[in-house]
Amino acid sequence: MLPPGMERTGTQPNKVTDAIWKRRVALFLAGYTLLFFWLAYRKFALFTDNSADTSIITHGIWATLHGQLFPDYTLEMCYFGDHASYVLLTLLPIYWLVPTVPMLLFLQSLFIAASGIPMFLIARRILANSWAALYIMAAFLLFPTVVSQHVNTIHDTQFIIVFLLWAFYFYHIERFGLFVLFAALSCLGKENVPLTVMVFGIYALLQRRHWKWVVTPLVVGAAAMIAVFKLIMPPLRAGKPYRSFGYFGALGKSPGEVLETLLTKPGMFFGTLFSADRILFLIQLLQPLVIILPFFSLAVIFVAPDLLVNLLVENSSLRAIPWHYNLTVAAFLFVAVIFSIQKVAGWLESRQGKAPYAVGIGVLLLCLSASQWVLWLNPNDYRQSPQYEALQGALAMVPGTASVLVPQTMLANVANRWNF
Repeated sequence: MLPPGMERTGTQPNKVTDAIWKRRVALFLAGYTLLFFWLAYRKFALFTDNSADTSIITHGIWATLHGQLFPDYTLEMCYFGDHASYVLLTLLPIYWLVPTVPMLLFLQSLFIAASGIPMFLIARRILANSWAALYIMAAFLLFPTVVSQHVNTIHDTQFIIVFLLWAFYFYHIERFGLFVLFAALSCLGKENVPLTVMVFGIYALLQRRHWKWVVTPLVVGAAAMIAVFKLIMPPLRAGKPYRSFGYFGALGKSPGEVLETLLTKPGMFFGTLFSADRILFLIQLLQPLVIILPFFSLAVIFVAPDLLVNLLVENSSLRAIPWHYNLTVAAFLFVAVIFSIQKVAGWLESRQGKAPYAVGIGVLLLCLSASQWVLWLNPNDYRQSPQYEALQGALAMVPGTASVLVPQTMLANVANRWNF
């Protein structure tokens, strides 16, 4: 008799153990959500967070409810002309009911935590071990580029990682309709997400799946990109260029020019890709995964679109561990790691005999993720500053509709008005 959670390979939990594990996962995710929402709220309440993006999102939601479609006050145009973050529109009804930044922070923490559910199911399906799946889920949710997003700023990617992971889960269990649904929902997150969706088609081709698994994600992703870049964004940009293409600097002003640089000036291309700061970033990103563990699996190809862009651009913000640009990378690094654990555990079992190797590796990954808190958690952000009471008093004196000038750390506190 195996203990609960130690199901043999190829089996699935029975109804009793399944109910037990549902409760365990639910309790963990509930505690996780509340803890990191509290940390996010405390930074907001103490005026210690970098609230620039939070203020853009908050103001966009507030302004949409007051008759103007998601303006970006920093760019003086519609936010959707700069980013295809249509998932943010789903927050409108809840903000209408509870029009506060803490509610948006709670929803963000809830969505991040919810991404743990498909991660747990993927791991349990592949490893046939619920304890291993629980530790891997916890390691993923405490991975620096993931856990930092609770206390970083409100943004779009945090709300669609759960959809991408559900898409992979339904791809893996071959539920085609649900896979297509979640792949399409993922494309509502940001303009670069359709590239990741298209990788499903390449992955299916390499796995020699039925043609519908190859063609459909390629069509869905391509259609989403055409719709975004050719139909939706241009009129909303009011004649302004798409600024993200400018991030590539000397490599080119468009993906086509970057490809031309690769073909005509490979030294410049690879010199940028493997420069010292990029290598340091990769070490910081991969060290909680023992550096090499993701690369034992074909699923690592899913990280290519986002990671390649983040390595090539001049804007160093895309290589900052505590920022939101590597959430998709983190999600699929862990998917790849799950398959790698399956291979490593099988290799160890064939040489050392039966043992809970997957559980052990899961515990190791959890410890490594948790140990990297120094990359994203600054204890000073949660201490009351000497000027806190003065700032709080000044904020209380400002009428709700008045124009106001505030420090950047307070922008989100006053974003529910036209001029701030």
